[in-house]
Order: sequence, then structure tokens, then C-alpha cells
Amino acid sequence: MTSTTIAALATSPAPAGIAVIRVSGPDTKRALSALFRAKQNPVQSPRKMIYGHLIDYKTGEVIDHALAVYMPNPYSFTGEDVAEFQFHGSPLLVQKMLRSLFAFGASPAEPGEFTKRAFLNGKLDLVQAEAIADVIEASSERALQLATEQLKGALSSALSAIGEPLRDTLAELEAHIDFPEEDITPESLGAIQSQLQDAKKEISSLLGTHSYGALVKEGFHILLCGAPNAGKSSLLNKLVGKKRAIVTEISGTTRDLIEESATLHGYRFVFCDSAGLVDTDDKVEQIGIELAKEKIPWADLVLLVVDSTETDGKWQEALELIRPQAKKIWMVVNKIDLNPSAIGQIFCESTICHRNFYISAETNSGLDGLREAFVDEVANTKSEQSEASDIVTHERHRTCLERAQEGLSHAIDAMQNGSPTEVACAEIRTALTALEEIIGKTYTEDILGRIFAKFCIGK
Repeated sequence: MTSTTIAALATSPAPAGIAVIRVSGPDTKRALSALFRAKQNPVQSPRKMIYGHLIDYKTGEVIDHALAVYMPNPYSFTGEDVAEFQFHGSPLLVQKMLRSLFAFGASPAEPGEFTKRAFLNGKLDLVQAEAIADVIEASSERALQLATEQLKGALSSALSAIGEPLRDTLAELEAHIDFPEEDITPESLGAIQSQLQDAKKEISSLLGTHSYGALVKEGFHILLCGAPNAGKSSLLNKLVGKKRAIVTEISGTTRDLIEESATLHGYRFVFCDSAGLVDTDDKVEQIGIELAKEKIPWADLVLLVVDSTETDGKWQEALELIRPQAKKIWMVVNKIDLNPSAIGQIFCESTICHRNFYISAETNSGLDGLREAFVDEVANTKSEQSEASDIVTHERHRTCLERAQEGLSHAIDAMQNGSPTEVACAEIRTALTALEEIIGKTYTEDILGRIFAKFCIGK
């Protein structure tokens, strides 16, 4: 149990119909007695909403009428005594109630402190704790689905399924160290190496899901590039479903980067319109072009937007500027309503551009196919070997898995090279420690600080 009692607003600080303030810690019952007046004591009716009035601790005046609920330890979210107050969502009333709690002796909660206490009290593991933040921040249906699965413990279960056999293997090897007169038989040695190979394969399968998981969580980044007046801004507006960028016939209208997101089939896409890539003496336009070049590494996919009526080959100049830094390029030939003969005639070699599309942002021709291609691009990054719920979405998880994989590789090499058994044992322990760090069986205050600092206050 933690010695301090914390309090914070658990809902949005903006005006709302209802505000919820959460309290957790050993003085929760005393806080209810001091700051809440009702015919029925919430402490005597745990997990039941009780109607009453919030009281100013210093003046004794009524702050607001409210509902309060008491959840005793250990059967609460944090594993401590917890109370929640629901009242009118006025920022002024929230401020008054928090001041009353702090005057009583409660401390303002740090970001993520309620969830941190839940973790420290064994109510959830570190993967589930991170999943809570992911659920709150999910910006697409698929991201929410992945976060929910991790909150249920799907990834934690997969990691435990890898770790438990490794512990048995380590125990068997350590037994041979303790009793050196009993040599490891070739059969046992082969079985142990096979177990290590299986664990390494399972870790590799999880690592293979990170690209997909990161794209789902953060969104798939698409940068629109090309010569001026190719129709990049018009295409952006159609893809995001609103007039986000200014569209005119004047060349060089877009000077700055314009970002907007959209959800397609449950996936989040972040589109970015950029200045036309062309030689210019206009200083403002030059700045816009430099910004566009700097943005290229950000993009998971660059769309080279080309005007079908163009005859001077400016798109080829733009392509040369894009190529050195682009991860993947698709050519999108726009305005085919003005020049249908451009279909198949204007194209980019497959060795440079992965795909070619022919569209009209004006008439919507070809846009559905382009959108479907975006969705397929994200979906195809998913590892076929992994279950739908066993997806790695955090960079922290990826680096730990890589350390575990490296440890197992060294352990296998040590056994194959006839190194002392102690060497293999040390490497297996390294792998186990890395796996345990993901779910929080082993941790440091620095790791917890970095994780929970990203949470909102009140969660």
C-alpha cells in the first residue's frame, strides 16, 4: 500500500454535464466522512452510488449536490481504497472540490498515478497499463481494437507462453551445473536447443508484427508531392472529405505543410500536402519546398501527383528530388478527365514507383481504388504467423523483444560451440529479463517514470 492519498479530476477539464473526481489511498474513508454529507454513508454501502452533498473542508459550505461511490481495497482499480465523486461539470466547481480535498490533506495525483498504483499493487501488468493509455488515445477503430485486446491481456499471455518454457529450460541447465557428475545427454542437449529455437521463432513472429502495430497505433503517413498545379491540394481535400487546403489555378498556392487525418476501414491515415517541387526565385516558395523535402522521411508512402496534361516533364524533376529519401513511392496521375489518353502513357517504372494510379480529383474517378490500395498497404504489413490479438505496438516492447531474441541466439551458439553451460544460462537469463521487463515483472523507476509520464492526470 502507498502511504499518501491522491486526488484528481478523471474527466475532461472543459465544461460538461458531469465531472468525476477520483480519490485513492489510505485516507479515502476519512475524506468521504469529512467532505461528503448524505443520509447513507458510502463506506457502509461499498460499490453503491449514494446521493448527497460535497462539502468545503475549510468553510463547511456545500459545494454541490453529487453522487459518491466507495470501493474498498483490494477490490478497486488501484488496489487501494478508492472513492469517486460525480457532480456538475463546471470547471469552477471542480476547482472548489479539488481545493477542498487538498485542504483535507490529499495530494494532487501525478500523470498516470492511479494506473501506476494499480500496476504496483498487482491489479494489472505493465502491458495492460500502457494499453489503458492506448485505449484513451485510440484514433481509429483498429487501434482501439488492438489496445482493448492488450488490456485484456492478449499480448501478456503470449509473452508468458514464451517465458514459462524458458524458465523450465534454465532450471534444467542449472541442475546440471549443480550436479556436474550427471552429464547432459545428447538427447537432452538436442531437446533444449530445440526449445530455445522454438522460443526464438515465437519472438521473431511477435517482432514481425511491430511494423503493422505501429502503423495502426500512430497512423499511416502519406505525403503528397509533385510539381505545382498537379492537383495535390484537390486530392488532399477529397481524401480527407473536407476543404482542408486552398485550391486555385494560381501556381504555388500551397507554401506550408498541411496535415489532416482520415479513417478508412478502421485504419487511421495522416495525409500531408506540400509545396510544389520546382525551381523558383520566390523565397517563401523556396522555404515551402525545403519543408516538403524534410518531410519525406516522415512518410510511409509518398504520392507523386502528376498532371495528366503536363508536357514539360516537371514530374520527372520532382521524382528525382523525392527518390533519395522516400521509403516507397506511388505515382498518381491526376486530371485524367482532361486527358484520358494519359492512362498507360504516363507512368513510372516499377523499379522506382511501386504502383501507378490514374484518377481525377475533380470527378472522383479512380479515388475509391486509391483508397482501397491505402488500406491494403497497411493490412499487408501484418505478420501472417501472429494471432490477431498478438500485435506489438510499442517501441519499448520491440527493443525488449530484440534483446530477448539476441540472448537466445547467443545461448544457442554457446551450446552448439560446446561453451560452458554457465554461458548459455546467462544468455537465457538475459532473454527472460527482457521478456519480464515488457510485462513489468522487472522494472526500474526510470522505466515507470517514462511510461506513466505520458498518461493524462486522473488516469
